Amino acid sequence: MKKKITIKDIAKVANVSIGTVDRVIHNRGKVSEKALQKVNDALKELDYKANPLARSLKNNVVYAISILVPDPQKDSYWLPCQQGIMEIITEYEAFDVDISVHYFDPSESESFSQVGARLIRKSPDAVLFVPLFERESDVLLRKLNKKGILSATFNSMPRNHVDQHVGQDLYLSGRVGAKLISDFLDPSTSKIGIVHIDEAFNNAIHMQQKEEGFKSFYETYAAKYDIFTKTINTDNIHSTLLDFIESHGVNVFFVTTSKTYEVARTLELLNKNGIVVGYDLLQENIKYLTEGKIQFLIHQAPRMQASLSLKSLVEKLLFKKEYPKKQFLPIEIINSENVKSYL
Repeated sequence: MKKKITIKDIAKVANVSIGTVDRVIHNRGKVSEKALQKVNDALKELDYKANPLARSLKNNVVYAISILVPDPQKDSYWLPCQQGIMEIITEYEAFDVDISVHYFDPSESESFSQVGARLIRKSPDAVLFVPLFERESDVLLRKLNKKGILSATFNSMPRNHVDQHVGQDLYLSGRVGAKLISDFLDPSTSKIGIVHIDEAFNNAIHMQQKEEGFKSFYETYAAKYDIFTKTINTDNIHSTLLDFIESHGVNVFFVTTSKTYEVARTLELLNKNGIVVGYDLLQENIKYLTEGKIQFLIHQAPRMQASLSLKSLVEKLLFKKEYPKKQFLPIEIINSENVKSYL
C-alpha cells in the first residue's frame, strides 16, 4: 500500500519547519516566497494529496449559504428543486456549513427583491438563487459581487457575471423544440405558435433564450412557416389562448414553460387537434402526454439542477474543490413511450 504522507515528511524533504508546511497547506499565515517554493516542490515530489475532509474539520469555520428559490406551494414545478436541495442539506449536515432556504413568490418580482435584500444584509459566504426575473437578478448579482459574496445560479443563466451556474443551454433547448416540431409540419396547413405562459416575457431571460433558439432553427429551414408569439398571464388563460388560436389558425405549439398542459387543455375544450411540444414532468403534462395530446416534453431535470448546484457550492467552500463555471446538463426528450422511466 502507498505510504501516507505526513506534514513531518513534507517538512523533512523541503527542509523547513512543520509550522511552515502547515501554513502553506492550509493557506493561513505568511510564508516567504523561498519557503513557499520549497514546500510546493516537496509536495510535487511526494505526490501529496490533501485530505479535504480533514482540512475542513481542522479549519473550524462555519460557512453560511443562503438559497433563494421560488415557492413550490405557488408553482409545483419548483417542488423537485426543493427536494434536491433538502437531499444535499441532509448529506452535509455533519459538516461546518449552515444552509438556509428562503422562498419568493414566482409571480412577484418585488418578492424576489425583498427576500434577496434580506439575505445580503446577513452577509453569508454564498448565495444560490434562481434568476427568474432578469432585471432584479442583475441588481442582486451586482450587490453580491460588491460585497464579495460567492454567487451561484441554476435553471437559467444571467447575462451578467455569476461565479457558478448549473442548468441547460436554453438557446439550444429552443432549437431542440423546433426540431421536434419540424417533423410534424405541413407547408400548406401548419401555423406555428410560440406560447409563453404565466411570466413576464420581457423580464424572463429563460423564455427569451428558448424563443431565440426556436426561431433560429427556422431561419435556415428550407420551408417557410408563419410563427406567431403570445405571452399569456395567469388570468383568463383559456380565453386568451382560444382567441390566439382562432385569430391566427395556430395548430402547432411550442410552450416555453411548464404550463404546457394549458395549451393541450384548451385544444381539448375546443375539440381541436394540434401538435404540442413543451417542458417538464408536471402531473398535468404527463396526463396529456400519455393521452397523445402533447407529443414531446423537454425534461429540464430541476431536482438535479438544484442538488448539483448546491453540492458544487458546498464542496467549493468546504474542500476548495473547483467546478466548471458553467455546468450544462443534457437536454432530455420525453414521449409517451419513455415517460414511465422518469417517474
